[in-house]
Amino acid sequence: MTSRHTADQTEIRDLTARFTDAVNRRAPGELADLFAEDGEWHVPGVPEATGREAVSALLENLLGNFPHLIQLTHSGHVDVSGDTATATWYLTESGADASGNGFDFTGVYTDSLVRTEDGWRFARRSFAFLRRTRSEAKARWYPHPRSAA
Repeated sequence: MTSRHTADQTEIRDLTARFTDAVNRRAPGELADLFAEDGEWHVPGVPEATGREAVSALLENLLGNFPHLIQLTHSGHVDVSGDTATATWYLTESGADASGNGFDFTGVYTDSLVRTEDGWRFARRSFAFLRRTRSEAKARWYPHPRSAA
């Protein structure tokens, strides 16, 4: 493995971590910057978003429906081939709607990435549920200390 390959993997892992951080801090504009200009984001049950403006709008819409949300990214793997890459990431997410009705799920992101002038960006990010539950118990939620909202 070359130092370039290792650097690419590190940058892609950081990109993924910044995605999770933008979601948790409720920062749609920051999340959109992680995508290529014509990048796509696919989430089950909502229209796909193509382009940074649409990605930002989709996150803003999702956050509007769920004022309480925390996403945790777990293990994943990255495969780099020149100026493109693929990655798979597992995650859990917990949240609640405005009425306090909670949810929890486990899922997987399947990513296609492209190297741009600004570094690695998501060309296509597709989410799939692996497990989903609704919680009857009301949880107490606290704001993120660096929330953008």
